[in-house]
Amino acid sequence: MTQEKKLNLFQKFLRTGVRADTSFIEIQRAYMFNLFILIGSPFAILSLIINLTHQAYFPAAVNIAQLISFSVALWVSVNDRYKQLRVIVLVSLTVLSMIASYIYHNSGEYRFLLMILAAIILFDKDWQYLFYAMGTALVFVFLRLTYTPNLEELPIAEIIATCLKMFLPLLLFILALLYFKTIYFKNLFQLENANMELRFAQEQKERILGTVAHDPRTPISNISGIAKLIQAGDLSKEEQQKFFTLIDHASHSALMLINDLLQHNESSSETEQCKKIEFNQQLSEWYPSFEFRGREKKIRINVQYCADNLPVNIDVDRIERVMANLVTNAVKFSRENSEIIIHTRKEPNFACITVVDHGIGIPKEKQENIFDLFGHGKRKGTAGEQGFGMGLSICKQIVEQHKGKITVESEEGKGTVFSVRIPLYNA
Repeated sequence: MTQEKKLNLFQKFLRTGVRADTSFIEIQRAYMFNLFILIGSPFAILSLIINLTHQAYFPAAVNIAQLISFSVALWVSVNDRYKQLRVIVLVSLTVLSMIASYIYHNSGEYRFLLMILAAIILFDKDWQYLFYAMGTALVFVFLRLTYTPNLEELPIAEIIATCLKMFLPLLLFILALLYFKTIYFKNLFQLENANMELRFAQEQKERILGTVAHDPRTPISNISGIAKLIQAGDLSKEEQQKFFTLIDHASHSALMLINDLLQHNESSSETEQCKKIEFNQQLSEWYPSFEFRGREKKIRINVQYCADNLPVNIDVDRIERVMANLVTNAVKFSRENSEIIIHTRKEPNFACITVVDHGIGIPKEKQENIFDLFGHGKRKGTAGEQGFGMGLSICKQIVEQHKGKITVESEEGKGTVFSVRIPLYNA
């Protein structure tokens, strides 16, 4: 049995307009507003019946106006729209009560206390609440004062004392409510923030677990495929040696992925294994493993080296992880028999490495947060390959730890260009 079925009619009415994603503070506003409707509308209906019975048409008209206000309030709650009307409804009902109380002296001003109680939740700003509550309290004092017999004959000092006796308890009530709201809403904000962080942490945990379960399949499947080729026995020793090297690269890639996942949220995860290398030469050593990634989809990996030397000081394993992620993504989102181009060039103070594909591209609305952790969500490749959105976030973290930057340019349906810039090493 669900929680909704266990609620009684009163609780269900209080929860009118409350959705699964409604914030804690908005839930309290909905509860208070619905309680205000539940308490006030029966009195308006009863008063209308009594006034019509006694042919008191003007107060009956006031009751009808009140019922119209309550109907608008109920419509706002049921439809969960135009919530700004809640304050207007409260103020209009307060004014109607003031008018009826002044004309008929029916002690309706005591309903002001309920209205002040509702106002503490419905008004966003403290000054708005204080302005409303203090004005309502002053009107309450004035109305009660008009009930005093022979008021014009009383000394000014006694009139002032009478006003203070009524106003000061109301002022204390108003300030106590404001203090309660401040403390209560502060705790609600903290609880809501903690709940949001918990939901995000849970989502992040599930996505990371999904990535751990899925992404290592690429290097592991590479190892399995290479092993089958070797077992076929139709390879020369030179070819076998080449494939053994690819196995080593694939297993190392899987290990690096696991390390990156473990280190992703550690702010102290800085590059500690940096060494000076010439990037063109290093890229040529990585090329065989990149080439192998495109074989299954018959995608050519074309590397274009610049004529300039590109000395950089990098953690080779981690930058390889960046390049492997970019190439894997390019293969994933490229069509069969297409081409991926990796080219290098020298820029002022930077070595620039660009990975270009002619695949499906990235929608413009997703490019803005593509490097955020899980910011762009899951996307399937051209052959149905599944991704979990962590790779580019890891790339960004690694590149920034090297004091570099990574950017993307893409047009949907025409391809994507990822550019990595790493500071040149100046000894």
